[in-house]
Amino acid sequence: MSVCTTIQQQVYCLAIEICAAATQTGDAATLATYLQGELQALITNPDFTNGDDWQIVWGPAMWQAPFSDFSDQAAAVCYNSSQNVYVVPVSATNPHSPYNVFFEDLAAVPLYMVPVPGTNAGNVTVGNFAGLQALLGLQAGGTSLQDFLSGTANASDDLVFCGHSLGGGLTPLLAYTLYPNGTSGSGWQNVYTFPTAGPTTADAAFATAFNAAYPVVSGSGYQMWNANQYNAHDLVPNAWAGASTGPGLAQVTTGIFSWTTAMYYTGVKMSGEVAALRTMAETFAGGSSNPYVATNNNALFTGARQYGQITDSATLAKEILFQHTVAYNEEFGVTALFDPAEVQSWIQPPLLPLVLGVSGVGEAVAAATAAAAAEQEAAPA
Repeated sequence: MSVCTTIQQQVYCLAIEICAAATQTGDAATLATYLQGELQALITNPDFTNGDDWQIVWGPAMWQAPFSDFSDQAAAVCYNSSQNVYVVPVSATNPHSPYNVFFEDLAAVPLYMVPVPGTNAGNVTVGNFAGLQALLGLQAGGTSLQDFLSGTANASDDLVFCGHSLGGGLTPLLAYTLYPNGTSGSGWQNVYTFPTAGPTTADAAFATAFNAAYPVVSGSGYQMWNANQYNAHDLVPNAWAGASTGPGLAQVTTGIFSWTTAMYYTGVKMSGEVAALRTMAETFAGGSSNPYVATNNNALFTGARQYGQITDSATLAKEILFQHTVAYNEEFGVTALFDPAEVQSWIQPPLLPLVLGVSGVGEAVAAATAAAAAEQEAAPA
């Protein structure tokens, strides 16, 4: 029996595989050739195809920041002629790319937000705007993505934009920029999005505009369109919104004595580090003036904890990485198609560098807590 039995599983796999050049270096043409080989291997694997006929029909195309020799942005168009579906996968955060990690991901300060292309479509982080512009500027065979899709659109085929992590944040931005009315007037039978683990990158005006153009097409579990599919134990989809009901930074919580309710099960020391991590993220997002509002989403699952009680920063980083990558492969039932270590070398959470920035905070919190307790015990009754 094939590993993939639904189109959503296949779409998700393409969103992961588009990241396969992350560990490679070279110029854009070299990286694009490498990625083409990796994508071709996936779309001809019987465990992926489930008997469907898949082809790469545009790209893959690669964009690099000045002086970079990494894959800083990648996209392709793949066609399932058996189901009449075109899929545009967009790459995730490349942990080896300084541009991805330190600009596209972390340039989220609201002061520098810029308008989303389109009338009254709200504002987006400057980092994700830059990623969007890189995608719009990609060319394959002298043809841009927009021109290829415009020339290919027909009323018999569906079009799906997808991406994981950073790609999940860029997916609704790219779809809306190219098709601000969704399916209406697009030339396609349907235009859908399928982001996974995507952070919130824009404000309430964009959320309103996007949700109107791309209403959720309901289905069972992950078999739906136009909703960000996320793991409640994943840090990334909880950035950068400040929502008290998920997704949002308020969901990044710790439980010192309980497995059940908090995102992380920690002791006092690591509870302090997680709180510091959340505070840093909230500061990036504008604190009490946080403007970020998530588009439609689906809390698909809550990943099982892998490391028990977290007692140090290294274990916290491993838990964050697992919940953002392998946990999704398990939930989508596609672990047989991806080596866990390889996927974790391709994709890493944009907030993972901040974990290193808070190392040692937990020790200070624990020491202060112990000192306060000792002082209270010593105080006269």
